[in-house]
Order: sequence, then structure tokens, then C-alpha cells
Amino acid sequence: MVAETGIYITWVTGAILLSIIFMPIFKPPYAKITTDGFIDMFRRYWAHIIIVFSVYIWKDLFDGLDRSLMANTRIDMTPYVYAIEGDVVLWIQEGFRTILLDQVLTHFYVMGFMAVTFCSLIYPIYFDDRHMADRVCLSIFWVYTFAIPFYLFFNVRVTGDHIPAMETIAYDLTPEIHNWFTRIDPFTNGMPSLHIGLPFAVWLSMQKWDEDGRWVKFRNFLLIFISFTAFSIIYLGIHWLVDIIGGMVIAILAVRMTDRTHKRIWNILDERRFSFRLARALDNPKRSFSESLEGLDSLIEPFREPGKKQTSLFITVLLLSTGSVLLWDATHQHFPIEGSEWPTSTSGTGGWLVTIEELPDETVSITTWNTTTLENYSVSTKPWSMLPDVVTSDEGFALFTDERIDYFEFNDDFEILQPIFRYYPETEVVDVSLGSNSDGFVIVISHDSFLSLVNIDGLLLSPPVNGPFNAVTSSENLIAWSSNSTENLLVNITSFDSQLKSNIEINPRDSLSDTTLLSEDIKIDYSNSTIKELILDGKWLIALVDLGYMDRLVLVDIFSGNQSILGDPLWHSSSPSIYGNNVAFLQISSWNPTLLNQEPSEPNDVWLYDTVTNQSSRLTYDDINQIQPHALEKSIAWTDIKDNGDLEVIVYPLEEIFRPYSSVLIQSAILMLIPLTFVWASQSAREQDS
Repeated sequence: MVAETGIYITWVTGAILLSIIFMPIFKPPYAKITTDGFIDMFRRYWAHIIIVFSVYIWKDLFDGLDRSLMANTRIDMTPYVYAIEGDVVLWIQEGFRTILLDQVLTHFYVMGFMAVTFCSLIYPIYFDDRHMADRVCLSIFWVYTFAIPFYLFFNVRVTGDHIPAMETIAYDLTPEIHNWFTRIDPFTNGMPSLHIGLPFAVWLSMQKWDEDGRWVKFRNFLLIFISFTAFSIIYLGIHWLVDIIGGMVIAILAVRMTDRTHKRIWNILDERRFSFRLARALDNPKRSFSESLEGLDSLIEPFREPGKKQTSLFITVLLLSTGSVLLWDATHQHFPIEGSEWPTSTSGTGGWLVTIEELPDETVSITTWNTTTLENYSVSTKPWSMLPDVVTSDEGFALFTDERIDYFEFNDDFEILQPIFRYYPETEVVDVSLGSNSDGFVIVISHDSFLSLVNIDGLLLSPPVNGPFNAVTSSENLIAWSSNSTENLLVNITSFDSQLKSNIEINPRDSLSDTTLLSEDIKIDYSNSTIKELILDGKWLIALVDLGYMDRLVLVDIFSGNQSILGDPLWHSSSPSIYGNNVAFLQISSWNPTLLNQEPSEPNDVWLYDTVTNQSSRLTYDDINQIQPHALEKSIAWTDIKDNGDLEVIVYPLEEIFRPYSSVLIQSAILMLIPLTFVWASQSAREQDS
């Protein structure tokens, strides 16, 4: 965290210094530079500064909404953009690729944009050009405003995240830069490019309103900057060519909107008028209040006999309010399971979730939840000598300690579930997983040095498998296990019902990330890596590999042998779970691998990987630590650790987007739009005739 903050402070400091250094070059011919001018500009133009810098505050807010909306709706327009452009951006990157350009353009991309933003704001207000300051500040504001709908509803991924051979050079230059970018950039805000839109809007504003040519040097500089930026964002694997066009379009719209609104806005927000109004209000409060009421009455007057403009405004407010509610629903899908506030542990598969709670009187409460209906059922079981663990399958679940195993079947017909099988092994139990064969369920029991397989009758199904084992898992009629190897990471897979046996070598290496880590003098010792955990579901195998300084998740197709690393290879990963096409897992999204032996003090976030689209999406964006994620049939469940230490189970639906009241809201809005549209059309016709 300190390293990423350090690089950001370096960029900001450099941008501010560059803005000041170049002031003598770009200042108006008549102007002088004094130290007092910096103090005076805040007094005279504080509202301008607030308007411009406010965009950074609500941009962070909308970036969070964008990430959440992307996770819920999976809106992705990148394939359509790629269908138009193809590999043109890849040809540019490969044609000009050098190590020097990687370094120079990465820092230019961030610090150059900051410097131009500062210059565009500071120069007009420092040199007291209120005519230009009014227009430039509003143009910057409108650029961000017009970009918001694209960022929320027209998600375009960065080129390096979509074209396989393309690299995101800027994002991956160093681990510190990578982590900083990941925290502030959702990587889906390609269209439009603000790196083009903002300076182009400033250039257009000065081109339009610089009547005496005082800003001609800065205008010419902006043209050079825009051209160099266009090349940089393509070369660095960030933007598409159409993103540049989109940035220019919103800049044109922003300048036009500024032309239409600047008089009315600055009539209210002008700092000089504000000071005058405040002084008058203090001098004669009664008169000031009376004039304010008169001004309010003038605003209400047009609505007493509404025309087309007033009806248009009402329709706009209706659409915006409806859209805001729907946007809230689409970005706040998760809901807590009521009644399970302090679970000690959870496990889930399919449509079911099992929670185990240790109550204040030291008794154990076990509950099963149907995550579709949200109905819950109590579990009746003999007292446990210690708190049991739980493991689930599609059909049922098992509670176990080192000396006892109880098996239950999921059932909606009984309010209290009773165990259908209880087993006391002769040898201490280390772990349990559930499988099945043609006769029913199979319990796979891990002991210190061997595996045993037990059916519903308590009979051993086959000779024990000798260990020792690092990890064991099973799914349906397959069982997989791993053990230490001095040469490689091997996973053995066999079947209950046949003689099928195979070995898979797990490869946790990622060449790009390893190169980055080696550049930071981090020793990567793959020869001593171990498999800590295995998850098996259908054709998919997930291995959690301990690399010493971090853990990586490797997804394996056991039929084809294809392997891929889940999430970011530079981040610490844990707690994998898979069901169908969805993989849920945890990552520390600000993990800094340059800090050896770093404790995972930063909060874990829940991530979702789709095996069909091969895309990852982040489901949580908060400072709360998440644990125990579970991929279910139509949802993802996890546990939040609250600030006071309490735990809460969260279920995040993957299919339903809007709440029932949202459907009512949409229907009401549609019904209201019918008469409003008729009224608007009638008013429009009457006003044209007159």
C-alpha cells in the first residue's frame, strides 16, 4: 500500500511542478507571475476549483457502480468494438514496441494527463481570465458528465484485456503501478477516452472563446499533447481507436453544453455575486429573504401554465428517477440471510447453503438454507465434543470431527433434518469430501496416511489409498489427491466405478508476472511449492498452490489438460469454490508481492470467474473482509466480517436483476409516459402553430 501511494504522490507532485514550471511559457503576453497570485486565485475562484475537482469524487463513486453493474449485468460491448477494428491497435503496439517507450509513455499517460488538467484549470484562474475560466471549467465538468452513461451502460474493456497477444504495458510496468491502477480503474471504461476528451474540450473552448489570441501558445501545445496522447493510449494497450473518436465527440458536446449553460450557471455560482449576496443578507436579512421568495416564485411561474419545456423536464425527471432506482437495484443485488448473523462456518453447493453457529451457551446450531426460496430448516444431531466442520454436495452434506461423521440429505419436506447415516471411524479423520456411485453417496475420508471410502452401509468400497496427502477432493464418481513431490506438482485422479486413473501436473507459472517479480528481486522457488487445497466439479479441477510469498489458483480442464491462473497472478488468492460455469474465490486486491512475508492484513474481496467467457469480475468493493465464498446454482454466497467482529452471510443472486418493487416502478413509469407523451406532442404542435 505504501509503495502504491508513493508512486501516486510522485506523479501528482511532478504534475504540479510541471504546471508551475511551464507557466512563463504559456502565460498571456500581458501577465506577470507572483507568489501572491497563487493565494489570490483560491479567494477569487474557489467555486471554479470545487466544480472541477468534484468530478474526481463522484467519478470514484460511479466507478464503483460501474464495477458492480458489470458484475451483475455482464454488459460488455468489447466484442462489437473488436469486430469493427480487429487487430489494428495490436499492430501499432508491436510495430513501435521498445523498453524505453514502455517506461516513458506509462509515466506520460498518468502524469501528463494530470499536468494538463492542472494547467487547464490553474492558468485561466491564476491570470484572472474569468471569461475563459468560466468556460473551461464547465467544459471539463460536462466532459465527465457526458462520459458517465457510457461508463455505466456501454462497457468497453481495455485492449490489452481483450486481444490475447496485446499487453497492458502501463498497467503491468511494476507491481506498485499495477496495484494502483487496479484500485482506481475498473478496466471497462474504454469508451470514451477522457485522456482525449478532456484536453480536446479545453482546446475547443479556447479555440472558440480566445478572442484576442492570448492562449494561442497553450492551444498549440494542447494539439501536440492530444496527438502524443492518442499514440500513447493505443501503444500502452489501453484504448481502441473508436475510444479516441468517442472522446472527441463528448468534448464537442461538452463545449456546446457550456455555450448554452455558462451564463445561467455563473449567474448563480459566480464567487463575486456570492460575496455580494452574503453581505447584503447580513446587512438586511428581511429584504434578502423577500427577494429570494420572489426569485423562487419566478421559477415556479412557468409551471402554473406548463408548456412543452416544462413537460419535457417532467418526463426527464421521471426517466432519471426510474433509472436511478433500477441502477441501485442492479448494483445492490446481495441480501443477507436473516437469522444467521454469527455463523462459525458455512458450506454450500447447488441451491443449498449450510451454516454452523456456536451460540453463547456453547451449544451448536446448524441450519440449512434453500437459497432460491430462502426457507431454512433446522438440523437435529447428537451433541458434538467439538465444533464440527461441514462439507456439501448436490444431494446432501456431512458434519464431521476427527472421530465422527454425520450425513444428511437436503429436503424441503421436513422442518427438522435428521441424519440418515452416522459413522465412527477407527482412525482419526483429517478431512472429508463427498462423491457418489451407482448405489448412492460415497464419503471420502482423509486420514494421516491413507484414504478410505465408505458408503451408506458403512462398508469400505475399495482398498485404502496410501498417502501422505496434501489435499483431497471428490465429485460424483471421481476422486483427486496430491502429495509432496520434489520435482513437480502432481494431482492423481481415479474413479470409484472403473479402473480409470490419470496424473495431471499443475503449472502455477505465469511468465509476465514472474518477470515482473524477478525485476523486484523476488525469488520465485517453484521447486518448493505445494498444493494446499483441491476442488473438483465435473470436468474442472482447481488447485490452490502455495508459492511461499503468495498463493495462486490454477484452473484445470481434466479432459483437455488446459490450465489457466484464476484472477491476478500478482495477488494472493484463496478459498476456491466451483459450481457449473461459475468459480468463486477470494483475492486481496491490493496485495503487494514486493513485501516479502507480507501478512494478508488487507481485506479479501470476492471474485467470480466464468469458465464459458473466461472473464473475471469483482463482486465486492468495500473495506469489509470477506471469507468462505461458495458458488451455488443461481447465486454466490459468502460471509462478511463486520467491523465489530460479527459475521453475516450474504447471498448474491446471479440471475434476477431487479427487485419486485422495481417491476412495479417500471410499469408505473410506462403508464405515466403514455399521457405525458401525448401532452408533449400536443403542446409541441400548438407552440409551432403559434
